[in-house]
Amino acid sequence: MDGNSYATDKKNHFLPGVTSLNNILDKHGYQQKILLGSDATFGGRRSYFTQHGNVQIDDLLTVRKDGRLPEDYYVWWGYEDSKLFEYAKESALELSKSDQPFNLTMLTENTHHIGGYPEPDMPEKYGDQYSNVIAFSDHQIVEFIKWAQTQSFYQNTTIIVNGDHLGMDVEYYKKIPANKRHAFNLILNAPKASQVQTKNRQFSTMDMFPTTLAAMGVDIKGERLGLGTNLFSTKKTLIEEKGLKKVDKALSAKSKFYNNQFIYDK
Repeated sequence: MDGNSYATDKKNHFLPGVTSLNNILDKHGYQQKILLGSDATFGGRRSYFTQHGNVQIDDLLTVRKDGRLPEDYYVWWGYEDSKLFEYAKESALELSKSDQPFNLTMLTENTHHIGGYPEPDMPEKYGDQYSNVIAFSDHQIVEFIKWAQTQSFYQNTTIIVNGDHLGMDVEYYKKIPANKRHAFNLILNAPKASQVQTKNRQFSTMDMFPTTLAAMGVDIKGERLGLGTNLFSTKKTLIEEKGLKKVDKALSAKSKFYNNQFIYDK
């Protein structure tokens, strides 16, 4: 991988041998859509979502093209999160009209460093901009979830809030010990209760793959998919089983299996 430029060229395929979450949902008849306020090309996202699972992309370029925003509109990374949540409500209602199940994914961006993006109607409860941006983002997410819970589709819908990584503003977080910082993950309305402790487990992003499916009621043979473990099960994750240092070292090693099976076209 070449950082954020990975597979941005249309000639480059994004892990053609991989069966992803989106591939699985597509196979089982799910409508799929992702909303993001930036250009989806960044980080290889356009390549991934167009090549895995027939996912409709609704990004900055889309809203400019269809006239929802002016052609030259650009704030922060593209457009602000308040617009994202409104577009998400419209999308959820539209997708829910079909007899097919749906997977609606959105990426918030206001809290990206440094300092975040202060929307005009953001309350100023704290003494610095970033704290206010984070608090307002929390408020927006909660309000969207509360709205979703009043909709007819909610009874049969699982909501997952994923933190993609720790905050990157070094100065802002320097007073917080490293072992006190965690990405936030929340699963609401899963059809099954967890068999084990659901807080402060030792896991990685890889484990969210089977856990997401399990949160939708899917039974997973052996409780693992790829290198991920279903966190609703009693099975230990690789990190709990082998330790973070050993797993990290193993992931950094060269793998002929990975190269042969996943990276290149067959």
